[in-house]
Amino acid sequence: MPMDKFEALMEKVCPEWKDAISAMVDGELAPSEHHRLWLHLQSCQKCRDYYRQLKAVQSRLRKANWAALWAKAIKENRRLRRWLFAAVLLTAIVSTAVTASLVRHFWKPTLMTPMAAIGIFRYHLHNPPEWTFNPNCPSSCQCMAEKTQVVPVRLNVPTKPNSWDWMGICDCLGVPVSIYFANIQNQPVMLLNFNTKLLPMKAEEGTTVNWDGKEIRCYIVSDAHLLLWQESNCGFALIVPYGKINPLNLISRIKVGR
Repeated sequence: MPMDKFEALMEKVCPEWKDAISAMVDGELAPSEHHRLWLHLQSCQKCRDYYRQLKAVQSRLRKANWAALWAKAIKENRRLRRWLFAAVLLTAIVSTAVTASLVRHFWKPTLMTPMAAIGIFRYHLHNPPEWTFNPNCPSSCQCMAEKTQVVPVRLNVPTKPNSWDWMGICDCLGVPVSIYFANIQNQPVMLLNFNTKLLPMKAEEGTTVNWDGKEIRCYIVSDAHLLLWQESNCGFALIVPYGKINPLNLISRIKVGR
């Protein structure tokens, strides 16, 4: 997008949400604020456009070949080479211990929390992810597994071997999350599957139950019923409308692997 159009888009964004959208793109938005922002994005086209453009800019910056640009500049500028050598040497001597200390004290990874899972459910219930796949296509499942670094998941019900209607990838939290969706008994069912090494799960409070050999945290948030559990390095969040379907009855029908 040209800079003038992007600046025009920034002027149209709701002022009270601009900083929150930027923080979410950077992975710095507090988990407690995710739900409020998702609700706003569902109803505000201008803020959704702004969010998508920020994500696109972030993606392009990540793909830029900065190493090649720096190598060319250093090769063509003798003074820059001397300055860079001195700067690197000084930084290596002074900052190693300081950097390690700062990382330990101030860096906090993005977490999959109950409110984050509910926010993703409510947003993608009406807005399918940009990356969507056919759950019955082996190559699609392999592609999604490579991008999210988790094993594909099947949902088996008596009438259909794999009952997911669609699956996709959500990067709302800055880490790719597999999303599976099905309509069961005319009710939406969504499963989030993520690599806990990339996206740790923070499942505090709630009610703990042991079901089908799994330790599961249960939450009821407004009109949604959420189950969170972990198997090895795979985290799972199963969300259904509260009071419409018992999500525990679906646990045994969820199978990891093709």
